[in-house]
Amino acid sequence: MIQWNDTLATGHPVVDNDHKQLIKSLNELDEALKRGAGKEQVVAIIAFLNQYTREHFYREETYMTKVGCPSRIENCAAHAALIAKLDGWVKRLETGVNTSLVLEVYRETSQWIQGH
Repeated sequence: MIQWNDTLATGHPVVDNDHKQLIKSLNELDEALKRGAGKEQVVAIIAFLNQYTREHFYREETYMTKVGCPSRIENCAAHAALIAKLDGWVKRLETGVNTSLVLEVYRETSQWIQGH
């Protein structure tokens, strides 16, 4: 379970709200994994992430450009890499959900929000 804390805050209320929404979804997947229902939940979280990442990254990148964020280029590259990974997950869903996909989605997105 991921807890929101000040180290995750960007100082921008809309971006921070987006991040809190992502954490909520990841915690729901974590709970589903504990109940043995991860396969059912992963389809919903991938659908959520597919929309969330594109909208959130657009807002975040627009804000970084506006304020002249010095790490904008690195962040945009990290965003593109995560979207590419997400596109791969969507493709893998076409062949069905398996445990390795569920665990990968949870692990990768959890590491993303805590390390990005």
